[in-house]
Amino acid sequence: MEKDLLEVERVHLSNVLKEIGEEKALDLEQTFGIVYTYDALGIEGTNRIPFEDVKRLLHNKALIGYSEREQKEILNHFKAFMFVKDDANAHHHLDEEKIKDIHEIVVDGIMQGGVYRNVNVQFYDQTHQPPDYVKVYDRMSKHVKAIEAFEGSAIEKAVFAHAGIAKIHPFLDGNSRVALLVMNHVLIQNGYLPLSIPLVQKEAYRAHLETFKVEKDIAPLTHMIRSLLVSRYEEVLKALEVSA
Repeated sequence: MEKDLLEVERVHLSNVLKEIGEEKALDLEQTFGIVYTYDALGIEGTNRIPFEDVKRLLHNKALIGYSEREQKEILNHFKAFMFVKDDANAHHHLDEEKIKDIHEIVVDGIMQGGVYRNVNVQFYDQTHQPPDYVKVYDRMSKHVKAIEAFEGSAIEKAVFAHAGIAKIHPFLDGNSRVALLVMNHVLIQNGYLPLSIPLVQKEAYRAHLETFKVEKDIAPLTHMIRSLLVSRYEEVLKALEVSA
C-alpha cells in the first residue's frame, strides 16, 4: 500500500511541477538543500550551527561566531548536494571515482578528499566495526559493482548503495554525508525526490543502519526511507497547494 501511495504521489508531483514553472521548482530545491545540509551535519553530530544560521551562512557565505571548519562543512555540503543533483539529473554514471569526487567536495579546504583511509577506525558505541583499512579498496570496488548489478527497485537500490558505504566507512571523515549523497544520487537519477533524514529520527535511523551492519537485514532501513519519501512528497505537494 505504501509503495502504491508513493508512486501515485510521485506521478502527481511530476504533473504539478510541469505547471508551476522553473522558478518555483528551483526555490523548492534551494529550500530542501538548506534543510538537508542542516540535517546531514546533525546526523554526523559534528556541527553546532543552528538552522537559522545555516540559512544565513548559505546566503552570506560567512558568519561571525563559528569556526572556519564548521562553516566550510555547511558550504561544502550544500555544494556537494547541488553537484549530486545536477550529475544525477544528467544521468551520469555513479562509479567509484564519482563517489570520491563527492567526498572531495564535502571535505574541501578541511582535509584531503577523494582518498580512502589509511588507518583503522573503531567506534565504541557500535557493535559493528568498519573493516581494516587494507580491505577498504577491495570492499568499495565490490560494493560499487554490486550497486551496478542490483536488481531490486530504485528505492531499494538507493538504500543499499547508502548502507554499504556507511558499513565500509571508506573515508576518514564525512562518510555519513557521502553515503546519504550517494543515496540521493540514485533516487534523483531514477525520478524521485532527494531525501533528508530529519534529526528527530536520528536514533531510529542509526538503529536501522546498525541492524544492516550487524545482521545484514536492510528491510527496516528500507521501510524507513520509503516512509520518509512518502512524507516528503506529501509535504511538497501541500506546500505547492498553499503557494498556488
